[in-house]
Amino acid sequence: MDDIEFKDILEADENLKEKIRQWRNKEDIRKFMINQEIISEDEHKKWLEKLKEDDRIKFWIVYFKELPIGIVNLQNIDYKNLTSEWGFYIGEESYRGIGLSKKILYKLLQIFFDEMKFNTLYTKVLSCNEIAINLYRKFKFREKGETIEENKPIKLMIFTQEDWSRWKEVLKNECLTSNK
Repeated sequence: MDDIEFKDILEADENLKEKIRQWRNKEDIRKFMINQEIISEDEHKKWLEKLKEDDRIKFWIVYFKELPIGIVNLQNIDYKNLTSEWGFYIGEESYRGIGLSKKILYKLLQIFFDEMKFNTLYTKVLSCNEIAINLYRKFKFREKGETIEENKPIKLMIFTQEDWSRWKEVLKNECLTSNK
């Protein structure tokens, strides 16, 4: 777990911020996004400016052994009800499929529940994204229904502070001890 670190995107240099945009625009990443449009440089810059002013969004670059490999974010953060929605992706293809998604998700859950002291984490995932759905199921996320957004079927999934308390050690032992 010590080899995974999250760093605020706003603290990154311009080259790394541009790399994040390029990752997001890759077809193999976009196809699992609700908004699958290509993000222009101008749109990306405006979005980065918005991040500076909007405390309802936290956007981190994920580092593995000090190398940037992807992103993780919280959005629609509700400080009153202690809820948020989240998402992530690994942009560096050579780091996919080797067990890092589990480490990234576990670290996010630690931050969200243990440090931030929030109650409920939601995610929306395209119904066709079986890899992500299987990861969330392995992490004991519960399905809370389905909806349609931008003409795409979406699964709504949830994980609570109670789930974290119940499954934290099991997840640590079962999901993080793989050698991948």
